[in-house]
Amino acid sequence: MKSLPTILLAVLGLLVVAPMARAESPPTTGQKAAIIALNGEIDDYSRDGLIRRFERAKAAGAQVVILDIDSPGGLVTSSLEISLYLKRQDNVHTIAYVRNKAISGAAMVAMACNEIWMSPSSTIGDCAPIIFNATGTLESLPAAERAKQESPIVRDFEDSASRNGHSPVLARAMVSVERCVYFVQNSSGEKRVVDEPEYKKLVAEGGWTTVPGYDTPVDGPTSLLTLYPKAAVGLGLAKGTASSATELAAQKGYIVVADLTPGWGENLIELLNGAAARGLLLTIFLTCLYIALSAPGHGAAEAAAMVSLGILIGVPLLTGYAQWWEVAAILVGLGLVAFEIFVFPGHMVSLIVGSVMILAGLVLTFAGKEPSSPGWLPSMESTWIGIQHGLLTVVCSIIAWVMLSMWLRRFLPGIPYFNRLILNTTSGNVAPIPAVRTNTEVWPFVGTTGVTTTELLPGGYAEFPFGDSTRPAAVINIDGYLATGTKVVVQQIDGSSVRVRSVKA
Repeated sequence: MKSLPTILLAVLGLLVVAPMARAESPPTTGQKAAIIALNGEIDDYSRDGLIRRFERAKAAGAQVVILDIDSPGGLVTSSLEISLYLKRQDNVHTIAYVRNKAISGAAMVAMACNEIWMSPSSTIGDCAPIIFNATGTLESLPAAERAKQESPIVRDFEDSASRNGHSPVLARAMVSVERCVYFVQNSSGEKRVVDEPEYKKLVAEGGWTTVPGYDTPVDGPTSLLTLYPKAAVGLGLAKGTASSATELAAQKGYIVVADLTPGWGENLIELLNGAAARGLLLTIFLTCLYIALSAPGHGAAEAAAMVSLGILIGVPLLTGYAQWWEVAAILVGLGLVAFEIFVFPGHMVSLIVGSVMILAGLVLTFAGKEPSSPGWLPSMESTWIGIQHGLLTVVCSIIAWVMLSMWLRRFLPGIPYFNRLILNTTSGNVAPIPAVRTNTEVWPFVGTTGVTTTELLPGGYAEFPFGDSTRPAAVINIDGYLATGTKVVVQQIDGSSVRVRSVKA
């Protein structure tokens, strides 16, 4: 029979060892899990949506959150903020499931999670702030400036690797182009992921060789580390593969209590923030503006122009791509153009300056803000790509607007319904007509006096002599607002636009 001290020591040993074993064991099955999708570009709007859905998952009692990622990245600032948020979730186990791709900022988000899993055909990596010069070509920066640009991203990747047990060598190679990665093993089967200096040291000491089936190096000095599932699992970055987030939850024995896929509203915002949708909105805005100036007074074109402009500016402002000074440049530019058209026409200075401000503001709303920059010019690859996409979109939209305006100028008066949009409230029984060309002159002629039959806001209609009778015509008042029944005189003919001013008694 064992002595009492021996029994007490055995019991004490169980009390000490059992908690240690529980602390190191993997999460038990039966835990509640929620699936949150992160699709498309990462911006301020998708950041806020992810955080909002994460809080809903915690409120539903989720102990595990699986981020279903398929994203090419996006704004560096938004990606950093998501990463920091995930690292503060001490009471929730986070898993990044890479469904298709986790590139750039999306790789940063995945690295911040406690685990990484991948689908059999996915990829992860490539998160370097490549530096461009003013001509848009790759520039070799001094080490200090490059370190300044990379530092917030490198620090975040290193912190994520340290927290979640990933190799810091892999983390740095995703951000810094010049870093090399080697995968080596010794005779006893121990495998290690090392950088180039460590690789040379181990080879010189002997007993270490590269692991068969992997490139040597895995990532060279002229590329960014991008991994497919086999390499990611073999190098220890990913825990395994699964065909879907739901199948991953089943593998680990989780109970899915919420599938928080973004709704149609968030998908609509993402669609409207795309280059194609914004190009279409710009074409609609310019076309409606042309119609409003050519045939003022009916209100439909003006309303459509305001709605399209609101969406064109509001969506980038919501997603974080537009900054306040870019929106201010667009609005001030519109004011200068309006000053040229309605207040002081003919000098062209405000028209040119205003147009440049509008176009520059619109182009810059395609490029997001940067966390830091070594100079006053944009320095990150994503910023320059955004500017290039913005410039291409704006130019294509202007070309489409010019072609559409030429078509409208010729065919709009004969199109059913659209020809009824022209305001026809007059003091007579004759429908208003646009300026009419008679021989080499345009009616109503410059200097002809008439009377307004509608309010001029500044567009509307006035009645002028026409042969032995009178006819109403669409006009624009260069003095601003005029009430109905005001005597006016034709000041200028600009194509089909008739500009008038009031005749003082």
